[in-house]
Amino acid sequence: MKTVKIINPAAGQGKAVNEITEDTRYYVSKSVGDVEKYVYKTLLKEPDMHFIVCGGDGSINEAVNGIMRAQAQDTAILSAIGTGTGNDFIKYDKYAHSRGTSVKCDVIKYGDRYYINILNVGFDCTVVSKTENLKKKPLISGSFAYICGVVGTVFGEYGTKMHIKIENEKGEEEEFCDNYMLCVAANGQYYGGGFKPAPLADITDGLADLVLVKKVKRTEIPSIIGKYKKGEHIDKEKRDIIDKFKDIMVYRRARKISVSGIESICADGEIEKCESIDIEVVPKAINFMF
Repeated sequence: MKTVKIINPAAGQGKAVNEITEDTRYYVSKSVGDVEKYVYKTLLKEPDMHFIVCGGDGSINEAVNGIMRAQAQDTAILSAIGTGTGNDFIKYDKYAHSRGTSVKCDVIKYGDRYYINILNVGFDCTVVSKTENLKKKPLISGSFAYICGVVGTVFGEYGTKMHIKIENEKGEEEEFCDNYMLCVAANGQYYGGGFKPAPLADITDGLADLVLVKKVKRTEIPSIIGKYKKGEHIDKEKRDIIDKFKDIMVYRRARKISVSGIESICADGEIEKCESIDIEVVPKAINFMF
């Protein structure tokens, strides 16, 4: 099997270029979307390929979509060297310190696209937009930029009347309709440079972890964020929202999720305008090497 490093020179304020070595085949991406195109075209000619993405979650996302488009799920291997600002997917607890472990992991389909880590709607979309602008400033790290984005969003408008339908892990249908400030459909566990919205998420279980947070008063947000960042809003033994937050949060594990009444989504850190979204887990779709 041949190996190629994909270098995103824009990731992490240029850190990825340090991964260029003479003894390894490499490709330097040129613009947004170029990683996906390169992976897709390469796999049509060489289906047995190991891609090492040197970038962040957005670059991994593009590589995933390239593999899925080329229908090379059984032959291609994907891994990553985290040189982006968040590098959240590879923080996944079970394999974060087990380098060289290969996993057949799920991806999640939405429309004709796929994501491998987390899709979020509402409050976080605004946060990501603000974070992207802050990351362009010198000496501001991804995690600090995200925290600043959260603070900025708290003092703006937030909360959206969303309608959510799911097919849960038992195959039952459930519906939720309320004024939510946040909706997360997670395959991975982390986003935002270290926030942990889905501490129980399993990339091999064929399910997405859904977290809904109702709109609350601004004065209540700081007390929620502390627990949410650490993943302590979910009781790991009961596998449910902790008692303190049960009146404002919902946690479910789902095979399919539909969300309507929205303006945009953020999939693996990339924002798209969208009024509604249908999400479905594709089990064991990508060979990912941690």
